[in-house]
Amino acid sequence: MELSIWLFRLQCQQQDTSSHNISELVSLIHSPPPQLWSESDPLSETHIKAITFWLDGCLQLFRYFDGLEHHQLASQYIQLAYARLQSITANPHTQVELRYWGAAYLDQLTVMMLEFCQRQPEWQQESYQLIELHIAFMTPLGELNMRNRDQSRL
Repeated sequence: MELSIWLFRLQCQQQDTSSHNISELVSLIHSPPPQLWSESDPLSETHIKAITFWLDGCLQLFRYFDGLEHHQLASQYIQLAYARLQSITANPHTQVELRYWGAAYLDQLTVMMLEFCQRQPEWQQESYQLIELHIAFMTPLGELNMRNRDQSRL
């Protein structure tokens, strides 16, 4: 499916928040077109918008399943968004601006994941691990990967 068509369908699904369309949103989140994660340089406005809507879709599913108290499933959707953003942010071939945006968004997702874990008494250990893993992931990015990408453009 072409990126612009997929994006249009995703936008329509996110506007319709009724529960009977959740399966369509799940399908769109799990089967984006391959070009969504391509490393085209520079990224088009449509491409950036599609990434943003994909992330928003993951968060919508996270909130939906959390509201139904399907905590494990809710957690999987926020972790899916986090993992994809990690992939974008850590990739030295991704545009620097997108990497910086991804790093900032990762911070926001980390806060959301921590709040989620704090609401589940049995998930307290996960909240500690989350902090440790986030620090371990972010630390080398600021010092190594992003600087190397900037220097390669000179």
